[in-house]
Amino acid sequence: MIRLALILACAPAQQQAADNPCTQVGREEALAGALAWLVASQNEDGSWGSHHSPRPIEVLCDVPGSHDAFRIATTALCVMALEHGPPPGVAGAAARDRGVDALLAGWDVKRPSGLEHYTVWAFGFGMQALGEHLLAHPDDPRAPAIREACAAIIAKLGQYQHLDGGWGYLSLDEVPTFKPSFTSMSFTTATVLIGLDRARAIGVAAPDPMLKLAVDSIARCETPERGFGYGELWRMNPGMGVNRLKGAACRGPACYEAMQLFGRATRHADGVNSWRVALAALLEDHARFQVAGLRRPMPHESHYQISGYFYLYGHYYAALLLQRLSAEDRARFAPELDRAVMICRQPDGSFWDYPLYSYHSAYGTAFAALTLAMTAPIPEK
Repeated sequence: MIRLALILACAPAQQQAADNPCTQVGREEALAGALAWLVASQNEDGSWGSHHSPRPIEVLCDVPGSHDAFRIATTALCVMALEHGPPPGVAGAAARDRGVDALLAGWDVKRPSGLEHYTVWAFGFGMQALGEHLLAHPDDPRAPAIREACAAIIAKLGQYQHLDGGWGYLSLDEVPTFKPSFTSMSFTTATVLIGLDRARAIGVAAPDPMLKLAVDSIARCETPERGFGYGELWRMNPGMGVNRLKGAACRGPACYEAMQLFGRATRHADGVNSWRVALAALLEDHARFQVAGLRRPMPHESHYQISGYFYLYGHYYAALLLQRLSAEDRARFAPELDRAVMICRQPDGSFWDYPLYSYHSAYGTAFAALTLAMTAPIPEK
């Protein structure tokens, strides 16, 4: 009986979706529904998500700073989704612009303690959203404010950069320090670097030493399996469950994307294409373990210490990485990406992978919309 339960829990994505009517819609319909849900669920102040929770047990998140960080990070993702989906129409454009205003008003989030550094999620996603918006709308009258906010975020990241060179979201050492001395996390560092790349694209560059330290940190976390350890503290134990490729599959795409953006080689002497390995691990070889972690209420309780909140995050970065591969690889992986994301679709058109206060539906729907927007077939020239 236990063995049967494990087999069912780890069933491939397409099997999980087969009996769910929410998943039996086309990519374009699902994308349109996701964007419509985002427009309808926006808060009055232009943000998305809230601290309200129906659960008695939640992720550690002190007030007000950590909740401010979650809300700003969620808002940034929703702005990005409305930016990159199909033309959003009048209501979608208005929601996007109100979201940009909310980011400009609330980006300066504060950490509530030496333990929680969720601020880095707000900074990373916030820079990415603001940078991508300005790239798409260079004549936006808010351009000076956007650049000023990105420059200020970069200064904040200099304060939060860990001694090992990357960024993390928790300090679990006995005596937390102002400049974090506990381990950074590979994927958190990757998220911040991708945000820094978008700031660089609008003319707001981070100092070279900051960037080199961060990229070096990610590179040190790469394992012989072509995965990435959770963080620097654990990189000397690549056999630990969370560091095995089965447990790390949702981290690989973000890390490889960040390394590529900042000029770090991701192809090794053996000639193996690491990007293809990362996508195959996530979507084919170890997909069942990623699915098994979906919607489990406790962090890291699933096989190989996988948490459900990695799922849509990892698939979004897989869609970014997919843009770097050949047309043949795109034809292979894009349908699998669509099927994997559709598992998380709900009857109201939203998506979620992990219950997190009232942020999960908004961030999940944004990640799903961004992914579905990038898996569309490329028109033939």
